[in-house]
Amino acid sequence: MSGINAKDFINELIFCINEKDTVKAKALLQFASDANVDAKVQKMALAELEKGPEEVVFPLLEYLTKIEISNTEVQESLYDLILDKAYGNTNLVIEYITNNEKKTRVQFIRAAGDLFLEDTIPVLIQVVQGETDPEIVTPAINSLAAFRKPEHIEIFSSLTTHSDPDIIQSAIFAIGALPNPQAADALTSFLCEDGTINKLVVQALAEKQDLYDLEKITHLLSSPVTIIRDTAIDELINMGKKATPLLTKAFQNAEADYMVHLVTTLGYIEDQAAIPAIMDIINTQPKDVNIRQAAYEAMERIPSPRTAICLVQGLQDPEEAVRMSAARAVDKNLSKPLVAGLKNIVRDKSPEAVSTVSALIDTDASNIFNFLMDEDSFKELAGKHIAEKASPATRKAFLKNMAATGQIEFAKEIAAKITGTKQKEASSSMQIVVVDDSKMMLKLYQNKLSVLGLDCEIYHRPEEAVKRILSGKPDLVITDLNMPNISGIELTMEVRRKFPRADLPILMITTQSDFIEEKGDVNVNASLLKKSGINRILHKPFSDNDFKEAVFKLLPT
Repeated sequence: MSGINAKDFINELIFCINEKDTVKAKALLQFASDANVDAKVQKMALAELEKGPEEVVFPLLEYLTKIEISNTEVQESLYDLILDKAYGNTNLVIEYITNNEKKTRVQFIRAAGDLFLEDTIPVLIQVVQGETDPEIVTPAINSLAAFRKPEHIEIFSSLTTHSDPDIIQSAIFAIGALPNPQAADALTSFLCEDGTINKLVVQALAEKQDLYDLEKITHLLSSPVTIIRDTAIDELINMGKKATPLLTKAFQNAEADYMVHLVTTLGYIEDQAAIPAIMDIINTQPKDVNIRQAAYEAMERIPSPRTAICLVQGLQDPEEAVRMSAARAVDKNLSKPLVAGLKNIVRDKSPEAVSTVSALIDTDASNIFNFLMDEDSFKELAGKHIAEKASPATRKAFLKNMAATGQIEFAKEIAAKITGTKQKEASSSMQIVVVDDSKMMLKLYQNKLSVLGLDCEIYHRPEEAVKRILSGKPDLVITDLNMPNISGIELTMEVRRKFPRADLPILMITTQSDFIEEKGDVNVNASLLKKSGINRILHKPFSDNDFKEAVFKLLPT
């Protein structure tokens, strides 16, 4: 403590407070800094100041804001004491905001907002409009926002184009805190090409969570701008069940891509209340492939054995991706009626039966296998699919599953049929990383690559994929566009910090309307690809030939 006696220091401070001698008290408190006393003594000094009269203590607190105190607990205690003594001293608060050192001004600017001292509003506006230092302007915006005055919307709006990012962020959230619907309208008007601003706008809308703002966020799922749409999805998922009625209400007259994102978001929320609306989609069998697939994927995440029998129809869908999504949903929604329905389907060995068994095997729907193994027709269809059509990766997974569940003889029988077929195990040394939040799509890509003689590493979480890619450059990255938390665009940006487009090709999988130019041109041109960091885009739904051509065009020779 550099020679300062703690007991004498505190006793002298008590004497000054009792005598209301602020001059001597300030002279004494210059020794309350870190250089002279420790945190324990600083806390003792604050405890004595708390007991003193406001007219004496308040000027002393203002003085303490200027000295060096690094202990966070002491800093918090000092600010709490400022709040305690400031409430009846608005004039002094205004004085300290306008005429003082920056460190002190910031403390009292904060206090003005935390205590809702309305008489400080004019001076806070002066600071916001007249100051240039972000470290002063930012807390002034935050304090002014605490009053939630609709008439301040123009003040905050004028700051959204400021050069300082902290000021922009505070201004956007200040608008979001305002109670009038015009605030939400103002926020959405700021949506632009700047990804950071777009993300802040959506987060500000989500923070207040009143109906009008939430409807605005829900509508943003229809945005053609990836960062806007994905941030809106993330915020709605974070809201949980509160978002369900908004999302299902938006089904009415929703165009295809919008509907896909609505349904996908409901799947991640996992609210049983969404099941009737999703089942309505499944039962009406919309023409758009991506909507059908999204509905089955959502039902995989929201188990409902009571409605499981309705999922079986998806196993005969003309699109492979939809059949596999339906198979995974069936596997997670087992019920007695569903099992009975599946047994009836496979018994007649019809084309529908073949399609059903193939989808269940290709998606590794292992839960249902145990219930179908007593059906000779299932064994016959399964054996034929594994031997003649399944990818090497699927064959291996199925045989391993059969052996693990005691079906050793059946596994041997199938293995014998496989011998001599034209299919070969993936033998290429190419390293391919595949990223998708849908486990079904990962399985689909893995199967398709295996048929092409290529192996791959699959990642359900994009953040884990980023770590893998940056730790060692693969030969190709295949990624979905729309994923929670980290989108395909954000993943690409992270990868491009280390590997340029020429060194590591990235194939982006997306729906037809993504990456549309503002003029409405659906063709993805070279400049747009270069700007995004992506090498090639493949739109859903795609054929096996489309996938093969895209992969081999990007892989090194």
